[in-house]
Formats: sequence, C-alpha cells, structure tokens
Amino acid sequence: MAMCEREFGCRAVAPHAYLPYLLDDSNPEERALALSFGVSLLALCDRLVIYGDRISSGMKEEIRRARELGIPILNRQTQLSDGSSDPVIVGRYINGISLNRLEYLKNDADEVIYFAGVEAAKVYLREHGVTEDEMEDMVFQKSVGTCFRCGDPLFLSDIPEYTCQCFRCDEDFYSIEQDVDL
Repeated sequence: MAMCEREFGCRAVAPHAYLPYLLDDSNPEERALALSFGVSLLALCDRLVIYGDRISSGMKEEIRRARELGIPILNRQTQLSDGSSDPVIVGRYINGISLNRLEYLKNDADEVIYFAGVEAAKVYLREHGVTEDEMEDMVFQKSVGTCFRCGDPLFLSDIPEYTCQCFRCDEDFYSIEQDVDL
C-alpha cells in the first residue's frame, strides 16, 4: 500500500492486508465475505494496481471485475523491489532465432511481468528453475519511459517501424507519441 501511495499520491486500499485480522481465511463463509467485500470496494477505486509475481484466485476475480467496470489495471509486478531500479522485462527469441520477435515472461493472468532490475529478474528465474546457461539466451530489457495513456512502463518495440511498446495498452508507439529515454 505504501508503494502505491508514494507512486500515485493517493489513498491505497488493500483489504487483503487487514481483513485476515478480522475474518478467518480458512473458513469458507468468512473467506467468501472477504472476497465479496474486496470486489465491492473495487467499484469505488479509480485504478487497480498489481504488485508481486503471484496472481491468486481472489486477485483474478478482482482483475476480471475491474475489466468489467472499465477500471484501469496497472502492473507493478516487482521482485525484491526497493523502488530504486527501472522496471525490466525478460524475453527470449521465439524458437531461439534472433530474427524472430521476442516472447516475454508472463504471469498466470497472461500479463508481462515487470521486475525491479535485472538482478531481481535473475533471482526470480533461478527460483523457477532457469539455469545460468539458459539465461544467457534471454534478453533483459529495461524500461525506456512511462506510458502517457496508462502509466505502465514502456519498452523498446519489437516492430522496427516503432520506437516503444506498452504491454498494458497492447500498442506500439512512434517516438513522437511518447516521451522515451533511448
């Protein structure tokens, strides 16, 4: 919540941070009440911000509901974040051929994962069974700016005619459309 409040200058709401003190998550009735409360509270929010690399079943429902309500969803999925590193994504060439585009590491919700720096990405990969040799064939790409439309990080585009891409907007941009650091 503190990271969100610092970044957006607003009051952050995270029912999962305090409802376990009031309700027993192992009790199905109390868990259902907590999940219902979280989804209802979401309707009062102007954005849903995701932190971390794990999407729980409750989070999947909140993401689904936010999409229904037209609430912007921002991914701030970081590993070991101290707020000091530029976001990084991890890609590899499709079929190992560098002429092909990159395919990017995604979470269970099929969204590209943002890491707080290259080392944080490598820690995550090691924890998920990726070897150092396999990492040598991966591309660690740092963010080149922030999307004006949605606030998510921008990365260099895989399409030669464009400068950058936003995974949240699912769009590629020319350099005149976004302010990027190349």
